Amino acid sequence: MANENRLPEKVVSAFAMGTFMASLYYSLVNSYYNFYVTDIAMVPAGLLGSASFVVRLVFVFITPLLAALVQNGRSRFGKYRKWIFIGVPLSVVFTILTFTKFSGSGIFLAIFYSVTYTLSSGSSSLCGNAQMALMNVMTDDPAQQRRLSTRRSQFQDVAKILFAATFLPLVAMIGGGDDGKGYHWVAVIIAVLAGIGYLCTAWSGKKYDIYDTGAGASQAAAQDKMSARQMLDCVVKNPPLICMLLAETLKFTAFMVFISTFAYYYQYILMDFSAITLTTTIASVVALASSLLGPAIIKLLGSKHANTLALAAYVFGLLLPRLLPPSIVVFGVGFCIVYFGMSLNACAGPLQFVNSSLYYQSRTGINATGFIMSLYVFPVQLGIALSSGIANWLLEGMGYVPGAELTAAQTASMQNIILVVPAVMLAAALAANLIYPLSEKRMGEVYAKLK
Repeated sequence: MANENRLPEKVVSAFAMGTFMASLYYSLVNSYYNFYVTDIAMVPAGLLGSASFVVRLVFVFITPLLAALVQNGRSRFGKYRKWIFIGVPLSVVFTILTFTKFSGSGIFLAIFYSVTYTLSSGSSSLCGNAQMALMNVMTDDPAQQRRLSTRRSQFQDVAKILFAATFLPLVAMIGGGDDGKGYHWVAVIIAVLAGIGYLCTAWSGKKYDIYDTGAGASQAAAQDKMSARQMLDCVVKNPPLICMLLAETLKFTAFMVFISTFAYYYQYILMDFSAITLTTTIASVVALASSLLGPAIIKLLGSKHANTLALAAYVFGLLLPRLLPPSIVVFGVGFCIVYFGMSLNACAGPLQFVNSSLYYQSRTGINATGFIMSLYVFPVQLGIALSSGIANWLLEGMGYVPGAELTAAQTASMQNIILVVPAVMLAAALAANLIYPLSEKRMGEVYAKLK
C-alpha cells in the first residue's frame, strides 16, 4: 500500500521547483528591497514605511478574497493550477519594475515602489497559495504530505545557498560599479526563473488537480463550494487555525523586520558589507542541513514540537549577537541559528496548516482545503505590511540618514531594531504555538474519523 501511495520522485521534485525558484525571488526582495529603495533609489525611510504600510494593508484584506476564489474557482486548467498561470506573468513584470530606478519626488517614489513590490509579492503569493493547496490534492497520505513539505524546504535552502553565494558578486559584475544597473538586471533574471519554477509546480499537479469537465466535476465543484459564512466559520470555529495564523503572523513580521534590515547591520555597525556573502552562504548551508534533518525531527517530535524548537532557535539566534559585542563571527553564528529555525519551521509549519484543515473537515464534513491552505500566505502578507512600517518608522525615529556615520546611541538603536524587536515578536509566536491543540495523538483520531 505504501508503494501505491508514494508519489513519483519527478513529481515531488517538480512540485518543489516552484519553491526553489521562488526562494531566489524572496531572498532578493526580503533581504535587499528596503536597502535598494532607501540607499539606491534614495527614498526617505519614513515615507517608504508609511506608503508600504498603507499599500500592503490594503492587500492584506484582499488575501481572504483570493483564498475564497481559490476554494470556489474551477477552470479547464484545474481548481488550483490556474492561479499559477495567472500569477506568473504578473509577478515577473512587477518584480522587474520594483528594481528599476526611476526619478521623481520622494512621495511618488515611495508610493510607486510600494505598489510594485506589493503586486509583485502578491502575484507570487497567489502561486504559493496554489502550491500549498495542491499538497492536499496530490495525496492524502501523511507521509507523502510530509515528503512534499520537507522537499519544499530542502529546495528552498539549496536556492538560498545559490543566492547568497552569487547575488552580490553578480550585482558587482553586471553593474560594473553602477549598483542600480546591477540590481535591475539580476532582478530580471530572478523574476524569470521564479516564473519558470512555478510552471514546473503547475505541471506536477496536472494529474491530480480537478478539471471542470463532465457532470462528475460539476458535482465535485458543488460539494467543495463554500459560502462566506462557512469560510468565516472555518476560521473562528477552528482553534488550531487561529493559533497558527497568530503564530505565523508574529513570526513573519519578526522575520521580515530582521531580514529587511540586516544589510544595515553590515553596512553601518560591522562596516563590512561584503561579509554578507560569506555569512549568508554558510547560514544557507546550515538551513539545508536543517531541512534534511527536518523529516526525522518531525517524525521524532511531531510537527507542533518541531515548530516549537524552530521558533526557540529564532529567538536565541537573534538575541545572541545583541548580548555579545558586535562582530562578524558572533552575528554570523546568530544568523546561522536563525536560519536553522527558519528551515525547520518551513518543514513543520505547513503540516500544521494541513492538520488544521483536516481537523475542521473531521468535525464538519466540509472540505475547506483550498481556503485554509490559501490562508497560509495571509500571515506573510500581514507580516510584510506590519514590518515595512515598523522597520522604516524605527529607522526614521533613530535619525537614520543613508551613508551617514552613526552615533553611539544610534548604533544601539539600530541593533535593537534589527535584533531585539523581532526577538520579542518571535517569543510571542512561540507562546502561540505552544497552545496549538493538535498533538500527534489527536491527529491520529482525526485521520481515523476521516477514513
